[in-house]
Amino acid sequence: MALNIGVNVREVDGRAAPTVVAAPVSVTGFLLRAERGIPHTPVALRGLNDFAAYLGSHLPGVHGSHAVRGFFDNGGTEAYAVRVVDPRTSIVAQVELPDHKGVPSLKVGAGSRGRDDPGAWGNSLSVRVAAHPRATVAVPAQLLGRQQEPFALQDGHTLVVTVDDADTTVTFRPDDFGAPGIGAASAADVAAAVARQTTAFRAVPMPDGGLLLVASAPGPSSRLRVAGSAAERLGFRPPAPHADHDGDADADADAEAGSNDSAGSLPQNSSLAALEAVGGLAVGSAVIIESRGLVVAPSAMASAIAEGAAVRVTVDGAAVPVDVTFQKTDFAGQLDVISPRDVVAAVNRQARGFTAWLAQDRLVLVSDRYGAGSAIAVAAGATDATAALGLTDAVPVAGAAERKTVARVSETGRYVIWNSSLSVQVPTNVARVRSAEFDLVVSRDGREVERFEALSMQSGLDWFVGTVVNDQQSGSRFITVTDQDSASGPVDDVPADGTYVLGSTTPGTDGDPPSDLDFIGDPAARTGLFAFDTVAIQLLACPDSASAGVVNACLGYVERRGDAMFVGAPPSGMDLEAIKNYASAFRSRKSYGALYAPWIHIVNPLDLTGADPRLLVPPVGHVLGTYARIAEARGVWKAPAGDEALLASALAVEFAMTDADHTDLVKEGGVNGVRAVAGAGVIIDASRTLSTDPRWFYVNVRRLFNHVKSSLREGLRWVPQEPHSEELRRRVKFNVVTPFLLGLWRQGAFGSDPAEASFTVKCDAENNPPEDVNVGNFKVEVLFYPARPTETILIVVGQQDSGAAAAEA
Repeated sequence: MALNIGVNVREVDGRAAPTVVAAPVSVTGFLLRAERGIPHTPVALRGLNDFAAYLGSHLPGVHGSHAVRGFFDNGGTEAYAVRVVDPRTSIVAQVELPDHKGVPSLKVGAGSRGRDDPGAWGNSLSVRVAAHPRATVAVPAQLLGRQQEPFALQDGHTLVVTVDDADTTVTFRPDDFGAPGIGAASAADVAAAVARQTTAFRAVPMPDGGLLLVASAPGPSSRLRVAGSAAERLGFRPPAPHADHDGDADADADAEAGSNDSAGSLPQNSSLAALEAVGGLAVGSAVIIESRGLVVAPSAMASAIAEGAAVRVTVDGAAVPVDVTFQKTDFAGQLDVISPRDVVAAVNRQARGFTAWLAQDRLVLVSDRYGAGSAIAVAAGATDATAALGLTDAVPVAGAAERKTVARVSETGRYVIWNSSLSVQVPTNVARVRSAEFDLVVSRDGREVERFEALSMQSGLDWFVGTVVNDQQSGSRFITVTDQDSASGPVDDVPADGTYVLGSTTPGTDGDPPSDLDFIGDPAARTGLFAFDTVAIQLLACPDSASAGVVNACLGYVERRGDAMFVGAPPSGMDLEAIKNYASAFRSRKSYGALYAPWIHIVNPLDLTGADPRLLVPPVGHVLGTYARIAEARGVWKAPAGDEALLASALAVEFAMTDADHTDLVKEGGVNGVRAVAGAGVIIDASRTLSTDPRWFYVNVRRLFNHVKSSLREGLRWVPQEPHSEELRRRVKFNVVTPFLLGLWRQGAFGSDPAEASFTVKCDAENNPPEDVNVGNFKVEVLFYPARPTETILIVVGQQDSGAAAAEA
């Protein structure tokens, strides 16, 4: 780094070592049964709302939800819950959605973020499908040139385009073109020259070097006719002259509605179309190119019409035709002086399901419906009006519906190319392109809970239903979807509109209660207990099982972790002797667990009638919440017992015990009593672990050691791969470990002795001999004396001699 004259300041890390940050002490893992939830997946909980959102509500005979509520009611702030189910008997609620051809298209199952969520809860779900295309765009009149660049134009050549009966002339000059010049003009240069001179139409360069002329706006009378000296050079003069609908021999390309000329239609075998807009369309989009059925009068209207003359119009094959009758009141003048506009207005006043237009003063009748089945048929009324309207010999054109997949989208040219060519001719001014997407609305018990809009069945799109709904971060919290790979093809494979109830195809069931093996789980698959391997917890509970196998597995699991502690409760209905016998199977010299008895009564959230207002539940959730509250207020070294250890929301205990009973239960059985104390409430009255070694008798001692180990492990993560030297050992001892322990000592974790008498840190050459250093080992020894709780109080009361003496007054 270059230095400036004067004072320069540069920041470096220096010799200071990272400090040890105190690890969390009360994050609790609940292994439980629940109404819903992805089995064997830890769910982070920051409150009861999280539990309700991810794990549902209370279930009869299931204690997990009450334990979690007790945890948060008593001061707990962070937890993880792992749901356990019987995988053999629990079933996911499912429904299969048919597509527009009745073929199974999409399977919807109860789940969350792309994973199955079994249980009867899924039967309360339903999904509603509603069509919601991302794009519905009109097709303007257009002409595709038959020649590719370069175009041999000359100075002064003109392109005369008639747009909706108005002529627009574009004149080409040498200045409009770059190299190699006007005589070898590119499609892009021609399009730019057109854009500089008019907005009535646009010229679009095609991928093959041709030109596409497009009317600026679609509409009933949208049409293009092309003439001028540049027309043939640009590929727009048809192969041979023909008679247009006005009866004149003309080489122009006629774009009248219903014309068989390519100007008024997307021709058969076409694989390209210019659109009004291309927003919402992407490569891979499924689209339907559809038109409306129509009838075009082959000749102009007569100048007069008879009173009461009528035509019968049958729309879309309806059984009952629409009679259109003309009266004097339909015209501004007399019946022998009719105008085309008056005719259109009179028809539209009586039309049902169709609309009348004008194209070059000729009558056009168009169905209001798009696609196959859309059709108009005209017949004479009682007094025939077909001749007067120019409809004699009119040939109906049925609506078309072509299903395609978009292969290319041009944003600048506003055109699309399909994966295959059209099989029929499609009139442009009655046509549209509609993409095939749908909304999926999820409801539970009839109330909408989620909505996913404009989804596609095309797997390559970002809005493919499987990609959106099953996304692990932003997907549905209620359903999963599986594409059934319908063979119906693009557009038709979209689920049909309707409401579908989950469970109607496969009902969801909760199944049998999980077995001990389901709770214990598989370490390789990280199921059951081992689902907690990926999260940091310091406390563990399994409120829905008190079996010996599960409790032993929990105790073994926390001991192997070395940073957590199990809290359990004996089954309900046991007396004191039975409780001690139950606990004896779990006692060991250095246990990482504690038991609490008896069970407690809480308000029954399942009682809606008042007939059963109390519910008996194991106390573990309330106890763990109290652990968290006292650790936050006093420190993890404070025993979670005594009057301060009040169990909020506990109404009573399953049974009372005397002081002698409690002493026997604690000292002989290793079980802590939950007692109702007058003036104090329901409290935890002891703080023993299941250990038989006096050094590990107390819950706060076990918790303190776990805390120190976790904090040092995290605080020394910077040490691996550092050069092993005396300087490193001194930094670890004096700059990292000793300040951390000194902070705990100041807070009272090690009692009232001087610091040097309360803890020792050894990290030197003696406990790091060369043979250990050579193989990469680094050792730090930390010893400390934890503060013990005052468990038994002895008050000595006696008499002493009076100090009074008799004396004469």
